[in-house]
Amino acid sequence: MSARPWAITSLAIALAATVALPAAADEVANRIAVEHLYAGTLAAGDAELAAILAADPENDDARIGLGTIRFVRSIENLSQGLYRYGLKTPRSFLLPILRLPVPENPNPEPITFDDFQALVANFSKDLALAEETLVGVGPDVKLRLDLRKLHYDINGDGKILEDESFVAVVQQVTGMPSDAMPADLTFAFDQGDALWLRGYTHVLMGFSDFITAHDWHESFESSFFHFFPKMESPFAAALAPPDENNPMFAEGAPIADFISFFHIRWPVSDPARMAGVRTHIKAMIELSRESWDSIEAETDDDLEWLPNARQKSPFESIQVSAEQIAAWRGVMDQAELVIDGKRLVPHWRFSKGFNLARVFDEPRPLDTVLWITGPAALPYLEDGPISTSEDWNAMIEAFGGRFGIFAVWFN
Repeated sequence: MSARPWAITSLAIALAATVALPAAADEVANRIAVEHLYAGTLAAGDAELAAILAADPENDDARIGLGTIRFVRSIENLSQGLYRYGLKTPRSFLLPILRLPVPENPNPEPITFDDFQALVANFSKDLALAEETLVGVGPDVKLRLDLRKLHYDINGDGKILEDESFVAVVQQVTGMPSDAMPADLTFAFDQGDALWLRGYTHVLMGFSDFITAHDWHESFESSFFHFFPKMESPFAAALAPPDENNPMFAEGAPIADFISFFHIRWPVSDPARMAGVRTHIKAMIELSRESWDSIEAETDDDLEWLPNARQKSPFESIQVSAEQIAAWRGVMDQAELVIDGKRLVPHWRFSKGFNLARVFDEPRPLDTVLWITGPAALPYLEDGPISTSEDWNAMIEAFGGRFGIFAVWFN
């Protein structure tokens, strides 16, 4: 008995629907991510995409969109905290998080050392959530974004203004001027870029956890009043008022406080967190390798954020070569040997090298001056192969004197 025509038609429609629904769901996830990233309505986008991913755990477009939103939210939450406490110039290279483009708050709240540590710890937690969300992004994903249109609420007033732009973060943190940025900042972010972003979250988490693993309140109280005007500091309160007729005072005081910041010893308050910093570094190295495996396997050339040697770089003055990618892989190999203590770090005062793995796993109070002069390295000195400048120079030379730029970009 032959099947009735209506039955055949119904079956065809059902089969077509099973094929079309995932694609349609992916398009919806992409649209939601882009709309909320452009509008700066990150909390709403987080909720919508989290619901989609919970209902469809295989939806990689929802995964990369949600992970991206959560990464930008980590910057947003930190910026709002810094604004609440009145972060102001001078922007310092001491802590990259103090370089975020935060407008001056006319009525800031007082900040304590514990407040600042909580701000940094929460930043690390937000980054961990973004990294966890991005785990498992597959090879077929594409998230097209114009970075000039990405916005977030810097000061927490619920209004998204044109200057509350994510591009401002890139420029402020890297120091890249506007004319050095590509005219078109539209990219198709893919699996390789998701792995790259996960690596960067580990870099930032490692830095944040290093800060919160130490009790550096003395350094905070003797220098951070430069950044937070309402901070209560006995040292700042005792200082003589600025002398307008003595420019040396205005120039010399910040330098003196910079020296104080590094000279005071930092006891370790959380050894487990300090050991976790090394874990973050190792994760970054492995994710860098995975990202380049994915990037080098790409055969298209579709608005690449980080291109392989056959693709076009978004930055016209910087093109990526196969030799540079191979050299970067060599840098990661050397870095892993050092962070695992299989290659010792040289010190200018000793014939032996020190074991960097033990610095993290067996932490002692941090004293930058004693590290420079030698005594702080003494407990970690060992016999064994030492990583030398010759090990690094051949790899670094592949970048033509611009290794720093490539390192920030390549992760």
